[in-house]
Amino acid sequence: MSRIHILKGFSDVDSALWVLKYHPGTRSRADLVQIVRDNGYTVANKDYEIILLLTAWELVQRKPQGLTQKGMAFYHLWEVKRDVAIDVLHGLQYGLWTEHLRTQNTESWSYREVCNYLWDSDALPEKDDIISHIYSSLSDLEIDPEKAAFDGKSVNHAYDWLLPLSPPVLEGVRERANGRNFRNATFTRRSHCSTALFLMGLDWVARESGIIYGDLWMIGEEQRRQVCRFCLIDETRFDFMFNETLRRFSVYLSVRRSGGLYIVINNEPQISDF
Repeated sequence: MSRIHILKGFSDVDSALWVLKYHPGTRSRADLVQIVRDNGYTVANKDYEIILLLTAWELVQRKPQGLTQKGMAFYHLWEVKRDVAIDVLHGLQYGLWTEHLRTQNTESWSYREVCNYLWDSDALPEKDDIISHIYSSLSDLEIDPEKAAFDGKSVNHAYDWLLPLSPPVLEGVRERANGRNFRNATFTRRSHCSTALFLMGLDWVARESGIIYGDLWMIGEEQRRQVCRFCLIDETRFDFMFNETLRRFSVYLSVRRSGGLYIVINNEPQISDF
């Protein structure tokens, strides 16, 4: 099966960051699970797939297994600015897949497609509608639908990463002993996000547009829309968030407003600056 299935893992982020910082070294995921359980953590996913995601996001190195420099910076952010860190996780998940390498990181493509479908709907569609949308879009990846694996669990796993966002996009979700109930849940675009995520959004749109660091490029209506989709915020909030991000991260951004909004992203955003 082609990997467009989204991995669940938010509940295991805390324990994974801890064990990889304080118990680095080459060992199996089963060994990591045993260590975190011995230290009082609950493991939500028995296969501990969070390690695969953290590795794909370059927060974890494979050999010897442990946090990268980027991962150490993220762990600090996770400890001191949890809401920002959760936004960054969304940005890493959304932005890993790229048009320039279409056959790689296709589970990130699936997450992005779910987010885009929710944002476009500005409501919580039926899961079957989301699944149909994913399968109808597989031509983007040149994947045979009969060889792909995406189902209701995949949708739930996307929601697992969306639920912790603050301000929230999903509300009215009921927690039950046998799982979450989305019967009366709603999706709403956010009024704002962290400036870190907005900067990541600008950087992502530039990358997908073929813009390199130091290039001057125009932010038109389509670019605004793409950034807002990335951040899951309402389009009317772009100017507010852009000005806040410029104030916070002026070292990364240069702006010219004559004849439209033109910007330069000077360098790749670093988690250590968030």
